Amino acid sequence: MNLADRLTKIEALEAELPRKAAPIIQPGTGMYFVDWYVMGAAQRTMAQSRGFRTMIETRNFPGAAILLRTQIDTAMRINGLRYLDRPEEQLSEVFQGEKTFRQLDSWETTEKGRPKKMQDVFLRAKLVEEAPWIDPVYEKTSDFVHLSFRPLLSSINQLDETGAISFAITGEDQTTNESDYFEVCDAFFDVTKLTGTFILAILTGRHGSVT
Repeated sequence: MNLADRLTKIEALEAELPRKAAPIIQPGTGMYFVDWYVMGAAQRTMAQSRGFRTMIETRNFPGAAILLRTQIDTAMRINGLRYLDRPEEQLSEVFQGEKTFRQLDSWETTEKGRPKKMQDVFLRAKLVEEAPWIDPVYEKTSDFVHLSFRPLLSSINQLDETGAISFAITGEDQTTNESDYFEVCDAFFDVTKLTGTFILAILTGRHGSVT
C-alpha cells in the first residue's frame, strides 16, 4: 500500500466506530457517567484520526506523531476503566471537576497496600499487557510530545560533506523518509483499531451486542 491507501484505510476505520456503536446506543438507552466518558473517548478518537490524516497530507510528521501519542493516551484510559475501584462514582467526581482521572484509585494496590493511582505509568503498563507492541511506539512518540531534539531533525534542509548544515524552519517536514510515514500510519491504524475495540466492548457489555 502507498500513503494514500493507508490514509483511506484510516478514514474507513473512522466510519466503522459510529456504525457499530449506533445499534448499541438506541434512543432511550440509559446513559451514566461511564457511558459519557466512553462516548467522549469515541469523539476524541475520531477527531484525532481526522487531524492525523491532515497532518500526513501536509507532511507534518511531528504533528502526526503527537496525535499518534495522544491516540495511545485514549487507549490507555479506556482500557484503564476496568481497573477503577468504583467506576461510576469516581467518574462522577471527574465530571464535576472534583478530581482528575490520574487522581483516581484503582483496585490494585502497591506493596504497602495503598491503591495504585490511575497515572500514566500504571495505565501504560496495563495497556502493554494487552498489546506489547504499544511500548516502543509510546517511547518514540513521546519525543515529540515533550520538547526534545527530535523535531529539529525534520527541519534540516541540507547537510554537506563539510558538516555544514542549513535549516528550513517552516513547519514542514524536510527529511523524513516515506517509509517513516508508512510506519506512523500503520501504527496509528493499529492504535485506533485497538481503541475502537475497547470502546465497543464496554458499550456492548453495558447495553447489548454489536450488529
